[in-house]
Amino acid sequence: MLTRRPSKRKAQEKKRSPGAQLRSIREQLDLTLRDVEYQSAGIARKLGSKAFRIPFSRLHEIESKQFVPNIFRVYSLSRIYGMRSDRILELYGIPRR
Repeated sequence: MLTRRPSKRKAQEKKRSPGAQLRSIREQLDLTLRDVEYQSAGIARKLGSKAFRIPFSRLHEIESKQFVPNIFRVYSLSRIYGMRSDRILELYGIPRR
C-alpha cells in the first residue's frame, strides 16, 4: 500500500504557528484586522453575545503572540473566513476525531 507524502505547502504550514496560518488566511481573503473586527461585531449582535466579537487588538495577539482564541472567537473566525471551525481547531493541535 502506498502512502501519500504531505504536499510541500502542508509541510510548510505545519512549521508556522497557528496564528501565522490564520494571518495568512485572512490576508488571502484580503481582509484587514479592522474588517474582521467589524464582521465579528455583526456576528456578536446577531447572536446576542459580546463573546463572539474580536477586537482588532485581540486578533493581532492571536496572529502574532501565540494567544489562543476562545471557542466563541473560533466560531466567528470560521464564519468570517468561510471555513469549518474544526479546521481552525486543527491549527492548534486539536484533532477532528
